[in-house]
Amino acid sequence: MSHVVILGGGICGLAAGMQLAGGGRQVTVLEAQHFLGGLATTLRGRTGAGFDFGPHAYHARNQRVLDMFKAIAHDGFPARPKNVRIKFRGRYYKYPLEAVDIARSMDPLLAARAFLDYLSEVVRRKVFPRKLVSAEDWVTQAMGRTLYGLFFGPYTQKVWGIPPSRLAASFAQHRIPHISLWKVIQTSLRKGHAKISGTEHRYAPLVIELFYPPKGAGLISDRMAERIRAKGGRVETGALVTGVEMRDGRAVAVRFRRVPRTDDGGQLCLMATGVEGNVDPYTVNGRPGPEERIECDELVNTIPLPHFMKLLGEAVSPEARGAADLLRFRALSIVGLRVKRPNALPAQSIYFQDKTFNRLSETRNYGGSELCAPDETVLLCDITCDVGDAVWTADPGDIGRRCARELEEEGFLKADEVAECVVLRTTFGYPVYVVGYEQAIDTLMRELMRLENVVTGGRQGLYKYVDMDIASEMGLSMADHLLSGSTKQEAIATIPYEDRVFA
Repeated sequence: MSHVVILGGGICGLAAGMQLAGGGRQVTVLEAQHFLGGLATTLRGRTGAGFDFGPHAYHARNQRVLDMFKAIAHDGFPARPKNVRIKFRGRYYKYPLEAVDIARSMDPLLAARAFLDYLSEVVRRKVFPRKLVSAEDWVTQAMGRTLYGLFFGPYTQKVWGIPPSRLAASFAQHRIPHISLWKVIQTSLRKGHAKISGTEHRYAPLVIELFYPPKGAGLISDRMAERIRAKGGRVETGALVTGVEMRDGRAVAVRFRRVPRTDDGGQLCLMATGVEGNVDPYTVNGRPGPEERIECDELVNTIPLPHFMKLLGEAVSPEARGAADLLRFRALSIVGLRVKRPNALPAQSIYFQDKTFNRLSETRNYGGSELCAPDETVLLCDITCDVGDAVWTADPGDIGRRCARELEEEGFLKADEVAECVVLRTTFGYPVYVVGYEQAIDTLMRELMRLENVVTGGRQGLYKYVDMDIASEMGLSMADHLLSGSTKQEAIATIPYEDRVFA
């Protein structure tokens, strides 16, 4: 029986493992953390309350993926209408933006200026077309300078830590639903599922409803692992991959070492590759544990692409290793608050420009009715940061109280209602699409095509800012490819990186 080793036990790796195990492959999943799911996880605090790694509701547009989720969460996977808001200039707006909301909520002169700016961009685009290089270029031509300056520009700078002029245009294309004021106007005139036109970018579709298991988003990943084990597969946690052995362009074995848990008091986890240089949560008493070795016939990678290229060592070209060094991730800290009130927010999530956090979410409003006691609720504060900065090193209690004070100022709760503060951290939260990153990606894609029995996918593994739904689709696609027996040349040689679900 062919043996497939999967690097990373996030939802992408687990989806691949489940499909491969169901197709008769022997499967071993290696995950460095003491839990499964990666960012699609639900971790428990000191009283058993569940904290997700951000508001990870499911919204699959791929029917196969949605059917899979429903079968796995067979005891409860209800849909709720999406209810997300953004706040700027002291007012709340629907997100994605709607033209009617802009017209009603903005000062009339400001709203008129926004629409006139957009119309001037339409004319300029036709008369003086130019290449869209940066996210600033893309949003400005699609939404107008006024809306860019009011929200998209400042918010993007806050989240990513660099000006939008330094982010690639594809970032905006991937991550801003209906990136055109004309589309915003069109959808404002429609109701329910009629808002979906079918022309949205697949990585940022217009979502009408969200699915969420009452016990937490991580239930899906845990049950995927159960299905792998039920087919005789192994799912190993606390196993940090340290090397991939290659022979004649093929992966033949994987080396890994056992590592400790990364939870520490109020810090529920710290996800890292172990080679960041300025953080290594896996070393015990300053000395790494002994290496173990496992042979493989095929290899599926879902860990960060730059790190994976390092694991391949001399088996890949110096040009590929250099290209990998150009890719970087934005770190992420999630501050979780268990609050002594049954409900706190008027929406599922709210985006802010002027708070410590970028996004505030309440999992009960998504459907997480069993994550805490009925008279309590869980709030999640997303904060992007850099490894080693004040947010990254903050004590969970201190940064929790800071967030609580800001929530009290907003009128959502009283600071003394916060019963528990926790932090979930990762060094590789979001791929950063810096202008020019495409050249590095092209080099890596060419290199990966040479590795016939190796596939890579997922947010980190393919360096694409995708949600759990697409990550799961990527896992299934990698498994389908390996089960098909086709070559990489046959499967993806003519597909550009933009459209690939694995490499």
